[in-house]
Amino acid sequence: MNKTIIININSIVFHIEEDAYEVLRSYMIEIKRHFSQSDDSGEILQDIENRIAEMFTERIQAGRKEVISMVDVNEVIAQMGRVSDFEQADETTEEPYESKFREEYRRVVSEKKLMRNPDDTVIGGVCSGLGYYFGLQAKWVRILFILLFLFGGSGVLLYVVLWIVMPTAVTRADRMSMRGEEPNLQNFKKNFEEELDGYKDEFSTVRGQFSKGAQAVGSGVSSFFRFLGKGLAFLMLFFCGMVIIGMLVTLVGFATGILGYQNEMVFPGLELLSTGQALIALLAGVMAITIPFIALLHIFLRMLLNTSPMNNYLSLSLWAGWIVSIILVLFYVFVGIQEYKESSTIKVEKSLEKRSVYHFGEKDIRVIDGATLENGDKKYTLKMKREELSKYLRRDINIRFEYLDSLETPYIQYNYFAKGRTYQSASERASRINYLGHEDKGKVVFDSHFALATDEPYRDQSVSVIVFLPVGSKVTIDESIHNKMWYLPYSDCKNEYADDEKEKHTEWVMKRSGLQCAPSHIEKPKKKEEDATKAEKESSN
Repeated sequence: MNKTIIININSIVFHIEEDAYEVLRSYMIEIKRHFSQSDDSGEILQDIENRIAEMFTERIQAGRKEVISMVDVNEVIAQMGRVSDFEQADETTEEPYESKFREEYRRVVSEKKLMRNPDDTVIGGVCSGLGYYFGLQAKWVRILFILLFLFGGSGVLLYVVLWIVMPTAVTRADRMSMRGEEPNLQNFKKNFEEELDGYKDEFSTVRGQFSKGAQAVGSGVSSFFRFLGKGLAFLMLFFCGMVIIGMLVTLVGFATGILGYQNEMVFPGLELLSTGQALIALLAGVMAITIPFIALLHIFLRMLLNTSPMNNYLSLSLWAGWIVSIILVLFYVFVGIQEYKESSTIKVEKSLEKRSVYHFGEKDIRVIDGATLENGDKKYTLKMKREELSKYLRRDINIRFEYLDSLETPYIQYNYFAKGRTYQSASERASRINYLGHEDKGKVVFDSHFALATDEPYRDQSVSVIVFLPVGSKVTIDESIHNKMWYLPYSDCKNEYADDEKEKHTEWVMKRSGLQCAPSHIEKPKKKEEDATKAEKESSN
């Protein structure tokens, strides 16, 4: 029965026999003494301890035991090697060919681990790790992944999967396993010395070129910002080009009519001007927007291509063209505002025949193609596309009802409103509005829109209709017209119990306070509700 103690190696707890512990302790002291003169002795000792802990763990798991014996310690030391072994090898200046061959053979045939190489990475070190595993240079593996990506796109997915699956070679022991080197003391020292020599060479190079390095840093920063500036310049170049092309297409489309849009949809406010004025204003607006983008385009081209600056003649021409275009835009804005300076209202009254009940409805004139609208002796024939029809038919109409004394004659007052540069032009424009109701089978029918002549510009034209009826008059209003009577509570009198389309109207009575819901209309729903309640009671009995 042997005495055991507990030790901690690389944060892993092991139970070890006391005599085996003394041997392991002497071995570690020997290693620490040998590497104590090294600048990076702590890292080497940590790697050696990690490897010893891995080997102890493997032996415990393989033997299914809990205590490390003297046999285990001796076998681990034999695999790792003693300091005296490679100290003697260091004294030999040249090894025999057979010895070199055996070492190289052991290195090649040693078990390699597939791991990512953090010391040689482009993205994640996958290609470098695969190169060590299969004995290839990393550049050929990278070329293979690029070809897989170009000829099928599978390279990206494969790379991501390998990145997830392959562990990273963090420690020196991991890197030795990745390269297929035996993790013993001699190889630990060899790798450490190679890394140290590399650091020394790099340090001597950096020290010898310190001033050049500082200049290189400054140059790198400058190159970065130059690259960033060129990238932004390229994006702005593309944006400026698109704006210029868009402005030219807009101008050509307006001039030739190929876009199929109305003036105000391309540039808001052009509908205030005549056709000739609108074309000049559009040209000025396009120039006012395009010329600054042309200047920016030239600046960004200079940044990208190092071209010569713009000559003075062209620069002055652009400045002059831009200033003239701004002046023209401001001028036509002023002209457009002047078109709304004065307003005028023309009143036209049309008498109504007295009757017991007055019926009012609406006719949607848009459903008739080529309809002829008559206004006295004037006729307007609408033969145009839907977009043009929507431009010359206006919906700015409101209808309201006012009371008269019971003995007065009912009539309808049409108020035509328009604006213009002068009061006379506004009055003439208002008089040209074509809108009148007409009687059809005892019903007064109002059109859904009023028409403007095809050459008539829009100047805030609108129509206000006032129906004057004697007090006590009965009125029915169709549902189609209620949207023009915004002040009237149409829904309060709506018959929700209508049996058919003919009953979709409201009934009113004219009083001095205005139209009121007819009492008989209010009683209809109540009567139907009472009949329904009575029928339910009879069925239950």
